[in-house]
Amino acid sequence: MKTFARGGVSRSAAIFAEDGAEAAVPLPDGRRIPVDLRMTLCNTPLEIGLGRMAGGAITLAVYCIATRNWARLSGKDWLKLTLVAGLSNAFPYVAQPLVMELAGEHGFFGMMVTLVPIATIAASAVMLDQWPSPRQWLGVVGGLCCATLIVADGSARGMHPWLLLVALSTPVAYAFGNTFMKWQLSHLPTPTLSAAFLGLGAAMILPLELVAPLREALDLAVVRQRQDWLLANVSLAALGVGSTGVAILAFVHLIQTQGPLFAGMVTYVVPMIALVWGQVDGERLTGRQVAAIGGVLAMVALVQWGAAKPVDLGSEAPA
Repeated sequence: MKTFARGGVSRSAAIFAEDGAEAAVPLPDGRRIPVDLRMTLCNTPLEIGLGRMAGGAITLAVYCIATRNWARLSGKDWLKLTLVAGLSNAFPYVAQPLVMELAGEHGFFGMMVTLVPIATIAASAVMLDQWPSPRQWLGVVGGLCCATLIVADGSARGMHPWLLLVALSTPVAYAFGNTFMKWQLSHLPTPTLSAAFLGLGAAMILPLELVAPLREALDLAVVRQRQDWLLANVSLAALGVGSTGVAILAFVHLIQTQGPLFAGMVTYVVPMIALVWGQVDGERLTGRQVAAIGGVLAMVALVQWGAAKPVDLGSEAPA
């Protein structure tokens, strides 16, 4: 049986990856920005990253057990998953709330995910020996041009260069992880793959959370006065279950069936939601940001419209 982007499995996954990750509360991806800021009212960046990944891993582990959809992993699989978990989960999941806490806003940093596709092109060329079509080139480069408006806007608003550097490094990490999974881990069932790298990422952060001197030395304990405990932790729970666990499952499905560039372009929708939410929180929406959002959405439409591949459910990795 085959399904297509319009009305089938892949289309459903795309819709959820676009909307579920941010509307509920960021896919890989940055796609959970609004709730991240609320969680900093009570939680440190390490606690947020740990809670997100642990919540997502537990959610998917329960799903795997309930559906009896679990695969035995080899030693090489675990090594590769550890690389993905460290670089593409543990690092960005802590870095995102850190920069938002220090800068005091989420709308601007939510737009950094627009750099994921251009980084994915480079990663795909090296790992998969794949190059985008002319239409994909136009869409990705056009989206990158829109992203330059974002960076210029942030610089004009006096943001520290190192914060911009950390924020820009997270989409590169995501792009590497997405492409590496397609290259080396596409033989694994989607639920097993997703649960494993989220669990490993949480395990990597746990020692930092438990060793207070190390946490202080890295300046990761930035919450000076805890407040709004209920709001912060309900947000963290929602983020872990829905926008990390369930949404990551949908996103990894897109990577395995449609490729990392198609999946990465889905994240272009995140900035619109992040900036609109920023307006609700009283953040300033500039003309450059409005122009960038319009251009980004146009580039997404250009690349994604009718581009999804047929999925043979009998041959793809079980989900």
